[in-house]
Amino acid sequence: MNPSSWPRSWLRFWQTPWPDLLVLAVAALTRFWRLDYHSIWFDEAVSLRWAGADPAYTWQKTFQLVEEKHPPLYYLALHFWQTLLEPFGLAQDDGALRALGSLLGVATVLGILLLASRLSGRGIGRLAGLLVALSPVLVWYSQELRMFQPATAAIVWAAYSLLRAWQASRRRLWWWLGFVACLEAALYTYLFSAFVLPAAGLTLLLLGWQSRDRRRLVEGVGALGLASLLFLPLARNAWLVNAAEGEPGRAFADFAHNLRRLLQIFTVWRVEWPQPLLLAALILLAGLVLVGLAWPRAQGTGDRLWLLCWIGVPLLIANVLLSRSSSIFAEDRYLIFLAPFVLWAAARGGAILARRWPAAGWPVLAATVLLLAAALPPLWTPARYRENWRAAARYILQYQTASPGLPAAVVTHVDYTHDALEWYLRQRMHFDELPVFFPWGGRLEPDDVETVIAPPLQGLVDFGAATLWLTQSHLAGVDDQRLVEGWLNQHFPRITEQYPAGIKLSGYALRSHFPELPALAPTARHPDLALAPNLMLAACEVTTPVLRARDDEMHPPSGWVHVRLWWQARGPIAGDYTATAQVVGPEGVWGEGLPNEGSALRLWPTSTWPAESTFVRDELDINLNPATPPGEYGVTVGLQDGQGERGPVMAECGRVTIED
Repeated sequence: MNPSSWPRSWLRFWQTPWPDLLVLAVAALTRFWRLDYHSIWFDEAVSLRWAGADPAYTWQKTFQLVEEKHPPLYYLALHFWQTLLEPFGLAQDDGALRALGSLLGVATVLGILLLASRLSGRGIGRLAGLLVALSPVLVWYSQELRMFQPATAAIVWAAYSLLRAWQASRRRLWWWLGFVACLEAALYTYLFSAFVLPAAGLTLLLLGWQSRDRRRLVEGVGALGLASLLFLPLARNAWLVNAAEGEPGRAFADFAHNLRRLLQIFTVWRVEWPQPLLLAALILLAGLVLVGLAWPRAQGTGDRLWLLCWIGVPLLIANVLLSRSSSIFAEDRYLIFLAPFVLWAAARGGAILARRWPAAGWPVLAATVLLLAAALPPLWTPARYRENWRAAARYILQYQTASPGLPAAVVTHVDYTHDALEWYLRQRMHFDELPVFFPWGGRLEPDDVETVIAPPLQGLVDFGAATLWLTQSHLAGVDDQRLVEGWLNQHFPRITEQYPAGIKLSGYALRSHFPELPALAPTARHPDLALAPNLMLAACEVTTPVLRARDDEMHPPSGWVHVRLWWQARGPIAGDYTATAQVVGPEGVWGEGLPNEGSALRLWPTSTWPAESTFVRDELDINLNPATPPGEYGVTVGLQDGQGERGPVMAECGRVTIED
């Protein structure tokens, strides 16, 4: 990159801070864009749980790394950030809470821009900053209430502080202290940050060897020694916990595969492109990184040394430690602190190509920026939903609002579904209005059905709940056979099943027989019509009066209309019937009822009902055609016999509005 050959107006612009500010603006835009799009999910709920505790308690428990596998510093930072937001009424706001990570994400871009500019030159620094600003994985984790992006920011600034301390002619003490502080911030935020300690040490040794400056080397070794000493108590705890719980693997296992995977994670993360396009993109990006790491010299001095140390040493340590723990490369987020340095290497490689072969280099640079930019938009689409506890809570709350006479309770199947769901439920309801229970611990086996599972579930009936919402997520190793769901299916009618991302939400009618109709919503209809001999539809309710024809959250691609029916026998019923329902417009049928093998009319066949029965609650969903035009439609209900033949009589149970 040779700005001196540019037109004078461009050259003047390039020599101002405006390009730097433009890079930071891109970083801020990508990291603050739709901060509340995704639901708080389990990992974030864990962060909020620790952040909500007393800081002394959080430090004590997380420092031991037994109850929680991550160090305390991020949780403490989130605690004070939430406290800061409280006077503004934003302590429960998803976007405001995540803004802390977004700010640190912008700080990461600023840090790599400054570091790369000092070592590789202003052009490469700005390009490196732009690539980091556009990196999908760094954007994603900047918008998550977890420690991975904050640790990345601290590591980048530790590297920058080290450089400034080495280069400074005076006031070096402050930069060395900044180096120690940033290292400690990273180490006490995320344990894998320890991989950069040897990288920093090797950098100091090589700098000392190149410059023969013993004084600075002694200062640097002292600062690094202090940082290591301060980290030692936490490092000891981590080593003991890992020794007790880690599963050994094999050093350098799947080395080439892991390198390719890391490259994709740091650049075009989670894209669903055709394989030829993805392969071409990765080859291009790998080539740039290799050129950036291997080319002996670019504008500036010593930059390749830094890149080789801060990328190569942590990668080497990670591969060696595979022999102790096989999970080091298991998750995309584990090594994202390497991403800024890898992208700096790619920027260096692209700049070298553009400088030596402009006809090829500039298009390659443009393609690199466009590839990362093109990989960003999918982050804010339904395909990338995290565990969507917000959608699950919204459905439960909507149902309960439309059901004033049917008190409910929520059972979260495993503990880590508890906090994420309750985070949203408690914003609208208190515990006494909608209690949330987590009644089990450990792995459930078939022998536990009657002794462990049944008592608390049966107790909810005595508690007074008419409806039970069972939320299930991550059951592997907890309830592989879905014993809780199986017990409920045997004992209570299932009123609905919903499928927000990462979750199964099942509704059960703990109480289905009523001597009198409970309080119904004002929109309820009372047909009091015999849809089969002696089988009366006493009342019916549409609990989802307004919805869209398409649904991207609960059960793509179609919206579901939910209907609650109240049946009553007025004499002996000869056959067994089940309910049918349709959404009907002037053009014809736009929605059909979904089969429900767990419905009340199947659990208690109508031929077994006494001649003068109580009111029986029955519920079903109607699957809409996703092409249903906006407008108002009627909801009709009927019956079908055991042979699937529909009866001739239909009742209109209400209206539903389909929005655009």
